[in-house]
Amino acid sequence: MKIQTKSNQQDFLAVSQAALNYAFGVATKNWGQISKAYDAPKAQMKLITGGTGAEKVYVLPIEDVWDKIWSQLPDADVHDVEITHISINEGRVATVEMKNNNRFYDQLGLYKVNGEWRIYDKLTRLLEGGHIPEEDLQHMFGPQS
Repeated sequence: MKIQTKSNQQDFLAVSQAALNYAFGVATKNWGQISKAYDAPKAQMKLITGGTGAEKVYVLPIEDVWDKIWSQLPDADVHDVEITHISINEGRVATVEMKNNNRFYDQLGLYKVNGEWRIYDKLTRLLEGGHIPEEDLQHMFGPQS
């Protein structure tokens, strides 16, 4: 990883903080912390299910993800987060790759507006061996085309 200027270091820390605000906001069911991370209502989550050749993509605005999924999760004693990669391009666009609870792989797309880094897109998939029943997906995301 290259960090050449103080500005780059500040961006790296701010991007990391946005990712952690998302992860720990979900873990603690704190919409205030999540909303610090996301550009709501513009942000979306895309969940990819199925194996190669049988992929299905579910899409939902992040505010609906909170209402239908995250706020409904059971309390957990432990929430494991592993940030595996951070990339910042031209000081305006960033990508964070992370694993959540060894169950999900997330790729977060962020941009910097008015000096603040915000997540605008969350692409997620289950890690190998993970499964969510189709009826649960339909209930959470509604019909998908």
